[in-house]
Amino acid sequence: MCPQAITRTQQLETREAKIWILLIGVNSYQEQTLNNLNYCSNDCHNLGQALEASTQQFPVKKIILHHDFYPQPPVKQPVKQPVKQEIIQSLKKFRDAKPQDTVIFYFSGHGLLDPKTQQPILCLADTQQANLAETGLKVQTVLDELACCKAKHQLVWLDACHSGAMTFKESKIQKKGENEIETSRNNPTLQLIKIIHQRAKQSQGFYAMLSCDKTQKSLEISELGHGLFTYYLIKGLRGEAADSKGVIEADALYKYVYHKTLEYIDKSNQHIQVFNQQQRSRGAKEEKQKYSWQTPRRIVEGAGEFVLGLSPEKV
Repeated sequence: MCPQAITRTQQLETREAKIWILLIGVNSYQEQTLNNLNYCSNDCHNLGQALEASTQQFPVKKIILHHDFYPQPPVKQPVKQPVKQEIIQSLKKFRDAKPQDTVIFYFSGHGLLDPKTQQPILCLADTQQANLAETGLKVQTVLDELACCKAKHQLVWLDACHSGAMTFKESKIQKKGENEIETSRNNPTLQLIKIIHQRAKQSQGFYAMLSCDKTQKSLEISELGHGLFTYYLIKGLRGEAADSKGVIEADALYKYVYHKTLEYIDKSNQHIQVFNQQQRSRGAKEEKQKYSWQTPRRIVEGAGEFVLGLSPEKV
């Protein structure tokens, strides 16, 4: 563990620094042209539990949850609706952070490109597709709030259907039968990466993780009950990404999520290939479709060596 990480751990453990966490997950959309999702709220809920466990030795923290899945809340703060007005109010709380603090922003849900402004938009429960700029959460708005935030350590985690290439993939009006219609005109990858890189250049303490790279899909896996990216994000925070002393750092977490995501897809596709070969040998026509590749991406200018938590097993 580097000296900076040791210092950060001490600051968080001794109340010198605070960790601010805003988590958003949206399953159900009021907009009929947006398909509901299966596991985004569960992603948010369980990520909150994982962060509560990994930061239990950090006495000064604030965790805010916005999702539409309502079991017993995993943290002291009540679960809030994933609607724009409430989320904007929560986002503004980052303004109270001090330089030694850490802030984390997470979103799981649909991402769309606003055809009027060519800006990537995070879709909330009350987002209207005909008025994305006013009813959705602009990625630029999130970055602007972080630019105003004094905290030197800032993380953004995006697990949208197309986090690396947010398009109208899941929008009903963009489907023709079962085939998706994707065009480069609707693909905001370059703009998204550009504005996040701009923010990263302003601070070596800024670290973004996208669930997939350009042209890829962010997968929801029924057997996991989660989005694939967030599933391993949770596992990493529960201790699997910790170093020998139990410290979980941003870059170590990314490397863990990256390799585990690719490993899961590779192994799953090998099993599917064997199954399909067996099906063909029996003369059966039904075959399983292989998973498309999903490669988590990071955007960071500095070393990314700052502390996110401690392994619950080491505490």
